[in-house]
Amino acid sequence: MLIKRKTDYAIRSILYLSQKKNKIVDVNEIAREKFIPSNFLTKILQRLKKKGIIKSFKGKNGGFYLLKNPREINILEIIEIMQGPISLNLCAVDKRKCKLSNVCSLHPLWLEMRKNIERELKRVNFYELMKDYYKRR
Repeated sequence: MLIKRKTDYAIRSILYLSQKKNKIVDVNEIAREKFIPSNFLTKILQRLKKKGIIKSFKGKNGGFYLLKNPREINILEIIEIMQGPISLNLCAVDKRKCKLSNVCSLHPLWLEMRKNIERELKRVNFYELMKDYYKRR
């Protein structure tokens, strides 16, 4: 499984908004603080907005605001919003994509690994990540 750059940026952005405790944050501030190109970040934030994770405000004092409580947002949710289901192998997402899924001895292994990865990523929420961040400072 590879976490794509857009997903990494989305995770960094949600973590930053989590740390801002209900403040509206300008896209340029997020970009500057998290080292993300602002044009790319705008597209990422629009996708997160569409999925109900954040809200945007237009105008001079506009920016982005975290809609959900950081405890309610897990890493798996953001990964799936940005790049779709977790997969080590295509057959673990859709066994119809592989003609050998029913007889392949690796298929159950891929499914089990996918389930384990999903469970771990679902367990980690942004509140926990935020606490870890402050411990390290």
